[in-house]
Amino acid sequence: FCFCWSVYNEKVSLKSEEVRGSNERKVTWPGDLHGHLEDLLLIFYKNGLPSSEKPYVFNGDFVDRGKNSLEILLILFGFLLVYPNDVHLNRGNHEDHIVNLRYGFTKEILGKYRILKLLQKIFSWLPLATVIDHKVLIVHGGISDMTDLNVIERVDRHRQSAELIVDLLWSDPMPQNGCIPNEVRGGGCYWGPDVTEEVLERHNLQLLIRSHECKQDGYEFCHNRRVLTIFSASNYYEVGSNRGAYIRMGPDLVPHFIQYQASRTCRELTLTQRYTL
Repeated sequence: FCFCWSVYNEKVSLKSEEVRGSNERKVTWPGDLHGHLEDLLLIFYKNGLPSSEKPYVFNGDFVDRGKNSLEILLILFGFLLVYPNDVHLNRGNHEDHIVNLRYGFTKEILGKYRILKLLQKIFSWLPLATVIDHKVLIVHGGISDMTDLNVIERVDRHRQSAELIVDLLWSDPMPQNGCIPNEVRGGGCYWGPDVTEEVLERHNLQLLIRSHECKQDGYEFCHNRRVLTIFSASNYYEVGSNRGAYIRMGPDLVPHFIQYQASRTCRELTLTQRYTL
């Protein structure tokens, strides 16, 4: 973990990252995983492991709620070290030590390893946004009427209370125009299609991809199909409650969805058995 922290500290000197596609490569985006290790392994089984030919952007909320948050971090950090230019980890609202106290990750870590403070430092260095080919913006929560990518590049990510950071990690879209406080979550905002249009047009972007909300089919469009929510933790509330999904996108910037759902039967099998059926 110390080695990983040193490498990642050097890698993410900026607050957002630019990912470039090519005619051969398709970028893959999983959404929230929330400690659901089986969903991560199923994505790798269906889509292939990260590599220089198969880049991934993981869009936050790796931890909390599920039982295997640490294992997910170990896997993702391992791939990050091997493919530092092809594996990208956006920060989510659950990569936060205050949230971890409430939703389980702190308890999980203290029961396994005493590296909590180191992980808090790593979380604070995670990028807040990723941009694909100058056309697709990926953030965990969303945007607000104050969102400016040029300002995000300069924001101090270690200030947990910075409004711009909270907006990116905690916000949700709403169907009506405007931007109002997100009182349900206690942070961020609800933003409307007019805000989406203004922010995307100002930065010459085509699409905003975000996560943060469980969707029954694993994904959902809104705001005239300019905002796309992707959620990768299947069976989030209970077995059968929702599918998980991830996105693959080539140079045409058209998203393709792959859905899945971990089954109760799979949970009773060994790792080898469940992915060779």
